[in-house]
Amino acid sequence: MQTLADKVGDIIRAQKLFPETGGIIVAVSGGIDSMALLHLLATPPLGLRERLVVAHFDHQLRGAESDADAAFVGQAAKRLGLPFEFDRGDMRKLATETGEGIEASARQLRHDFYAGLAKRLGAVVALAHHADDQVETFFLRLLRGAGDRGLAGMQPSAPSPVDTGVTLVRPLLSVRRAEIVVFAMREEIEFREDATNTDTRFLRNRIRHELLPQLAGKFGTSTSRQILKAMQLAGDSADCIDNLAADWPGEPPFENLPVAVQRQVVQRQLFTLCVEPTFDLVEVLRLEAGRIIEVAPGKRLQRNVDGQVEAAASAAESEFSLAKREVSLAGQTGETEFGGLKIRWERLAGGLAKWRELGQAESREVFDAEVLGQVITLRHWLPGDRFQSIGQAGTAKLQDLFVNQKIPKTERRQLVTAEAADGRLFWVQQLRIADPFKVTESTTGLLLFSWRG
Repeated sequence: MQTLADKVGDIIRAQKLFPETGGIIVAVSGGIDSMALLHLLATPPLGLRERLVVAHFDHQLRGAESDADAAFVGQAAKRLGLPFEFDRGDMRKLATETGEGIEASARQLRHDFYAGLAKRLGAVVALAHHADDQVETFFLRLLRGAGDRGLAGMQPSAPSPVDTGVTLVRPLLSVRRAEIVVFAMREEIEFREDATNTDTRFLRNRIRHELLPQLAGKFGTSTSRQILKAMQLAGDSADCIDNLAADWPGEPPFENLPVAVQRQVVQRQLFTLCVEPTFDLVEVLRLEAGRIIEVAPGKRLQRNVDGQVEAAASAAESEFSLAKREVSLAGQTGETEFGGLKIRWERLAGGLAKWRELGQAESREVFDAEVLGQVITLRHWLPGDRFQSIGQAGTAKLQDLFVNQKIPKTERRQLVTAEAADGRLFWVQQLRIADPFKVTESTTGLLLFSWRG
């Protein structure tokens, strides 16, 4: 029977994951996956041990526990006789400064560290993502509106999201986590458990601990295998479209390209600019030349008539902002700031009678707490957004609703919208609430949503 070490060795050789020379940075958190990867790459038959460098990044999320993780990984590197590189960064501070979520901020800081280290050492970066992570990534990107390329998941070898000159490799991407656990137990590999991996305030953890077990329970354990097959098909389609986009020389004109190729042309350019090609961003750039899009504070992009995505003048006024903030509604009360608004929420017991008792008030709305769910996203409106007003049977274009309300274009850009976890808008500043989230006779819990700015 083939051992996991043999399997990984075959994968590395077949996919030519590592160059013949140069360093290999092994990103090690201290968890079971990355510790198993470190020991696998250090096995003598692979002949890679002398090229390995252990790297650990402290996100400063768990105080003393984070410090203990760093010390643990440093000791593991020492026992193996390998160099150890370490850095830390405050992801909460970055999230506050940029308006991005905790997960996105952590990813940014971590990859900045790996990329800087890789360029200094002339190395590639090895990550411990495995097949189960792929399935989680599928749903993560599905919920964020990804296309074929995104739904194909992570690639065994790919550019860093922060520096295209740095290569990330994933030797365990076709390995199931159960295989990794068996290997770690058999080899008596020590590891540390990260409590944040069970924190369901983070979307990936909700997928891992809530969605996937439910799917397996209802549809069987083969569900993940079928998803991985679908991801392969999505990747094949994306490769075909990517080849067409790569071969596009400027003729025919951008507007005459198939929509899928247009999107890929834009995506390729965003990757080059080290900007995450979200569906919303791609669509805004694709649909109209000259639109100025704020992708980060002080960073604006536009597409010219020739199909080229370029930086817009910093002094230019943005037509749309892609800033967003994911907010957890867990707990009895909470508050946050976004788009110049201070937003507060509070949970109350009761239903329709309680709602009537509360009455209406300026800068306050009341929702069915159960329908709304535990996580929302605050953002600004985007082309294509639709909204179902109270009493309406279906949705309408948000732009049309703005026109009907005689809201000036300059004001629309500043308005804040709130999106439920399923992607539906449940509140739009100046338009009140969406019909599916209103209080009804079946409501058993209320969520008060108020704002000031």
